[in-house]
Amino acid sequence: MRVELFAAAALLAAPWPTALYAQSSQEVTRPPQDAAKAARAANEGKEEGRGPRNFNLVATPIPVANPAVGNGVAVAALGLYQVGDSPRPWVTVLGGLYTDTKTWGALIGQKAYLGGDRFRLSAGIGGGVFNTEFFGIGQSAGRRGISVPIEETGKGGLIEALVKVAPNIYLGPEFRYLNLDISVDLADTRFPDQQIPELNRDTTIAALGVSTEYDTRDSEFGPSKGIYATGVWLRASEKLGGSFDFDRVEAAVNGYHRLDPKAVLAWRAAVCWTGGGAPFYQLCSFGQQSDLRGYQAGQYIDHAMYAVQAEYRRHLFWRIGAVAFAGVGEVADSFYDMSTRNLLPAGGVGLRFKASEEYGVNVRIDVAKGKGSEAFYVSVGEAF
Repeated sequence: MRVELFAAAALLAAPWPTALYAQSSQEVTRPPQDAAKAARAANEGKEEGRGPRNFNLVATPIPVANPAVGNGVAVAALGLYQVGDSPRPWVTVLGGLYTDTKTWGALIGQKAYLGGDRFRLSAGIGGGVFNTEFFGIGQSAGRRGISVPIEETGKGGLIEALVKVAPNIYLGPEFRYLNLDISVDLADTRFPDQQIPELNRDTTIAALGVSTEYDTRDSEFGPSKGIYATGVWLRASEKLGGSFDFDRVEAAVNGYHRLDPKAVLAWRAAVCWTGGGAPFYQLCSFGQQSDLRGYQAGQYIDHAMYAVQAEYRRHLFWRIGAVAFAGVGEVADSFYDMSTRNLLPAGGVGLRFKASEEYGVNVRIDVAKGKGSEAFYVSVGEAF
């Protein structure tokens, strides 16, 4: 699932270990008006034989107050720097998490731009122990709000290699791997949909597929105009060394519009579909990747999901900004089974602090409310 690998805190706060190998939807770059300057600086550095330059470090401890994994702290560190002739900065991320439920996780990730941004490489590995909750599968299980405790011990990684095939369009292979051991006391289960089959408890996911991007944004961390669309089709297979055979499709479109010199309207539409044969932890999960904020990730899971949302972003003074957001979505066994009677609305407000003025990286604090739930978020990078 495409949660924010390079927004490390959001990834580490996610209660599902599948987040450990999720691809970023938050790349980093400078606005186009700075691209020529950055390219000249890159060429000068190349001629002088210098290594990475224009280094910025965004590092912060992040409090975690998540009903799924407990209370604790995450530490996120993003290094942004220019390399070679790339007009875009490379990104290195390190992160860690620990909570009072003895949940912990660690990760390292890298985003690289080669050949003057003709090639984009993403890679990441991580692992941890997540003491979380399982509500069951489907909208009715989520509304019921009754969970059983489970412990998930996992490790995984991803690698993606994209090449520019047309203006603003990238295409290439993606591979994801996850090994997960699940411990659950079946005596705690109260409903049939909470029974986790033994074959789902010590498993491996190995999935290979195709990923694509369309990107016209003026900046990745703080865009004010443009479109960013992503899509990925993955085939998990026993032939690749996994425990299951199933398909997974993810797609999202983000849009950004400048309203006035201090305000931006951003919107996002996302869909997810997972075919039959997938274990419960590979189903589409509502509330992941900020789709939508206000819900406990993992409370609503099923084979199909969609979410749409809009966010008003405004600069206030100095490095401080504020946002207001709202959205709606749904999960179901299939898109044909969805109904307006089962919509899940969400909304909230937040504050922003610009931690890196050079690259436009914000630290965000959001408070959101969903249908019968609420959530508090602190993270590096915008929600989308």
